[in-house]
Amino acid sequence: MEMPSAVLEKGPAIGEPRNFSMGFSAVPKNSSDYAYLRSFDFAANYGETLLLRGVPSWHEFLEGQSPSGKYTQQILAQKYALQSRNLNLAYVLDVFDPNDRSVLFNLPPEHYGQSLKSKKLKDALTQEAIFIIHNLQPEIFVLGNEINMTFEQDADSYFQFVEVYVEIYDRIKEISPYTKVLTSFQYEELLGNISWKTRHIPRWELLNDFAGRNDLLGITTYPSFFVDFVRQLDNDYYLQMREYSDLPIAFLSAGYSSGQSRESFKISTPMEQRRYLNKLLADADILNTRLIIWPIVEDGSLYNYPNSDLIKTMGLLDEQGLPKEAWSVWIEGIARPRLNLDPNH
Repeated sequence: MEMPSAVLEKGPAIGEPRNFSMGFSAVPKNSSDYAYLRSFDFAANYGETLLLRGVPSWHEFLEGQSPSGKYTQQILAQKYALQSRNLNLAYVLDVFDPNDRSVLFNLPPEHYGQSLKSKKLKDALTQEAIFIIHNLQPEIFVLGNEINMTFEQDADSYFQFVEVYVEIYDRIKEISPYTKVLTSFQYEELLGNISWKTRHIPRWELLNDFAGRNDLLGITTYPSFFVDFVRQLDNDYYLQMREYSDLPIAFLSAGYSSGQSRESFKISTPMEQRRYLNKLLADADILNTRLIIWPIVEDGSLYNYPNSDLIKTMGLLDEQGLPKEAWSVWIEGIARPRLNLDPNH
């Protein structure tokens, strides 16, 4: 797929320096190539980093086979699109199905019901991770998304993943020692705050399962699902992470609704979205933050995205592409000069 860039020249840096990169997920509004390209351009024009989310292509790597030409061309097209826009890449390989975090995502029919205890599946996942590292060369590689939700649904699947993750982490470090490798946690679930699930005490101890093999503490966070107003969040809502981890923080998806998402959920407003983004950026300055990814740029249908109704009003632009109140906060944040951090540390 040809993806010519439409990148604007950025204005002069203004404000206090920031330690973290900012960007968006590549979540197109619809299935057109234009919509997909637009998500790359937005990340380049209003950030430094694009987050790509992939699902395992098990059939491409089973039995040690080489991936198909079609799969390879898709990866190379993404590589060209990133390079032509001078974008950093955070890549998430989402191992478990977002609709059922106990089930491996996108399994071929002949492998339905199998787990990572299968050597064939473990080897296929390892080979795909290595292929992505070789060809896309992401700055940040996330293996497993919101993995604590798998723990809550099926502890056996979770611990099987931990074992495989450790092996893949070590393999990646052998070939690409400076790539930041991590898994991610759903922050509200980690705290036990998800209202439509069984409440529980915080699960900070899960961080220990990846000790020494998590280069960043990666989280997704959507507090508008359980609070009506940003002021209801504790002052240390994010700052408390410092008590449990010394790792730099990667907000792999941090968003706040500006309206109602799913029926019976909390109803937010553009003003509350703006207040949340102000809090997020202020806390990021206090924390040792490496990355902030906002989940979507524009409201819309969010083509082919899991549970898209949950984030359909999290765009910083509305469905017509007009700025919401939080947009100016983002623009002020991205205008701040970013300190040139050594990517190897």
